Amino acid sequence: MKKNTNISEAEWKIMKVLWEEPMLTLKQITERIEDSDWSYTTIRTMVGRLAEKGVISADKSTPNNFKYYPMLQEDECKRNVVKKFMSRVFDDSILGFVASFSKGAELSDEEKKELIKIIDKM
Repeated sequence: MKKNTNISEAEWKIMKVLWEEPMLTLKQITERIEDSDWSYTTIRTMVGRLAEKGVISADKSTPNNFKYYPMLQEDECKRNVVKKFMSRVFDDSILGFVASFSKGAELSDEEKKELIKIIDKM
């Protein structure tokens, strides 16, 4: 199944829960979603959408108590989102992105050093 990595903001909350702790039931996912007014039904719908997209799957060995887990690593999803954003907003220009980002960013000395290391590796 081809994975659709277009994950909504709400679905990201569920993905973060499953990346932190895979093999959770819907009830457990619901308990771990912080600061949410979402009902069990809402979460069930979002979990179903994520499964349709191929981003998560379920261990169905226990009927009526499926355990869900991610099919993609967190860093892979983040890279895909960044690539789409870069393409849409900056016409695939990393330089354009960095230039725009650096105008409003206040980086610590440690963050600056890490950024320079990343650039040097490129």
